[in-house]
Amino acid sequence: MKPYEKFLNESLGLKELVEMYLKLRLHFQEIGFSEKDLEKPPTYTPLMMKLFHKFGDRQKALFQQVKDYGFNINWNEFTKYMQPILNKIDEITPLSHGNYERGNQGDEDY
Repeated sequence: MKPYEKFLNESLGLKELVEMYLKLRLHFQEIGFSEKDLEKPPTYTPLMMKLFHKFGDRQKALFQQVKDYGFNINWNEFTKYMQPILNKIDEITPLSHGNYERGNQGDEDY
């Protein structure tokens, strides 16, 4: 384990970041988003935007904090460290399959 990984594992900032990401994923579930919708969201809610910006700001602040403590880490290493953690949250908060097509309900006008 690299020194910055040990620091991050015990960091309150990481816990806050993970909680924020979890809230964002839960919101995506509530509004029925699929993974594909995350690439180009069909709608933007105020809560989604608030959480998205807070997550980004907190992520940058945590990265800077790690660097300020003197750990030798670059942004790619930081995101590589974060990815399995965020993937785990993705696993426990699955989004819809995105199948919104209307089936033939027999009520079309002829």
